[in-house]
Amino acid sequence: MAPGVLVVEDDPNVRVVLDELLQDQGLDVWSVGDDLSAYQVLGQEADRFKVLLTDINLGGGTDGFDVARRARSLNADIKVIFITGNPIEPRRFDPAEGVMLHKPLNLMALIEMINAAAHPKH
Repeated sequence: MAPGVLVVEDDPNVRVVLDELLQDQGLDVWSVGDDLSAYQVLGQEADRFKVLLTDINLGGGTDGFDVARRARSLNADIKVIFITGNPIEPRRFDPAEGVMLHKPLNLMALIEMINAAAHPKH
C-alpha cells in the first residue's frame, strides 16, 4: 500500500494542485478543506497516514497547529509539514513539531520533504 498523506488546505486551488502533485508521486492522498473535516478523517483513519501536510491558517475554527496536535495524539509516528502564506510569530512554532514551508511553495522541495517523511530510511 502507498504511504498515506493527509492534506489540510482551505484554498481549493492550492488543495487541487497539492493533491495532484502528491498522487503523481504514487502517494495515497486524502485532501480536506477545513479543520473539522481533518478531525473527522483523523478520528477514523489516523493510522493510515505517514504525513500530515497542513496549512496553518485554515480560515476559521482551529488552526494547523491544532490539527497537528490532534494527528500526533492519534498517530505518534505521523510526520508534519506546515505550510503558510503568512508570517508566523517564532514563539508559536516549535521546530520539534514539524517542518515549516512558506508560500509560494517550492514544489520540488515539498516533494523531497514528503517523500523523505513517507519513506523513512531505517
